[in-house]
Parts: sequence; structure tokens; C-alpha cells
Amino acid sequence: MSSSPVDHQADLLALARAGDLAAFSQLMEELQPRLLGQALAFCSDSQRAQDLVQETMIAAWKSLPRFDGSCRVFTWLYVILLRQHQRALGWFSRRLPLATLEQQAAAQRFEPATSGGPEEGGVAEAELLRAMLTALPARHREVVRLRFYADASETEIAAVLGIPPGTVKSRLHSALTKLRRMKEKVNRLRGAAH
Repeated sequence: MSSSPVDHQADLLALARAGDLAAFSQLMEELQPRLLGQALAFCSDSQRAQDLVQETMIAAWKSLPRFDGSCRVFTWLYVILLRQHQRALGWFSRRLPLATLEQQAAAQRFEPATSGGPEEGGVAEAELLRAMLTALPARHREVVRLRFYADASETEIAAVLGIPPGTVKSRLHSALTKLRRMKEKVNRLRGAAH
């Protein structure tokens, strides 16, 4: 009977924590495509995304002794990736005002995914989602990213952020409500532009 990917990752992680650089390298190689996908979602620049993944791997190796296993390996790496990205941009406390988001939406006239090519509409929607996430307060942004981009459970998010699970639920609910309202507002702007 073969072990699951999670068990395999846990085995590699245990070896890496014991100082086995080859095990750490193998683990990073297996998780690199997912990390790169997330990095691309953050910065939309393939070279910067690759640099971000490399910075994440270095930071992960340095912080490996502090990983306590309270979340999955990818969730832990995702948090490191997110922190590296935030540091690079100086976004620890920065927020994009909703008025700016509305102006961007009106100025760029985001087209629905049904107009133009499917790829073109998808890019516009991805940019819109990125802008809406940026408009959220940092505490809401991080729970949304952990839940939907890193696929972390509410319990894992609570452990990673050091907050009670009830707070995670509350922040997630508030964030999704705000995102829904922003999306409705952008849809109204789109309708007015046509």
C-alpha cells in the first residue's frame, strides 16, 4: 500500500528538519509548480514570480526548525511566499481605497468574460479579483488567500495566524461579504459603461 502525497511530504519534511538538504530539495521541487502559480497570481510577472519562489525556498529552509506541523507544508510555504511578496511591496499595512478600485474599474472598463476571447476576459477578471483583494484590509486579505489560494482549513488558518478559529470564520465571512459588494458595484459600473 503506497503512502499518500501528504505522508510523503511529511516524510521528506522530517528528513529535511534533520538536516537532509536533498530531502528538502525534493520537497521544494514537488511543490514548486504550485508555489509558482501562486506567485504569478500575486505579481503577474514571470521573472518576479520565479524570484519570489526562490526567496520563499530560502526563507523556508532558514525557518524549517520553527515549522511546528500545525498546518500542511504547502500552507506553511504559502504564508512564507505571501510574506515575501508583501515585504517586497511594503504592503504590511497598505490598503487600496475602494474609491480607487471603482475608478480603475471605470477607467479600464473591465469587459465580461463573454466578450472577446475567453483568455482576454479571464485576464480582466483575474486583474479585477486581484484589485478587489488588494482593497480588503490586510486581516481579511490573508484569510481569503489562505483559504482559497492555499486551500487551508479554518483550523490551519487559525494556527498559522495565531488567532481563534471563530475569528477566522468572522474575518472570512466579512471578507467574502465585502468582495461580493465590490463585485456588485463593479458590475453596475460595467452596465453603466455600455
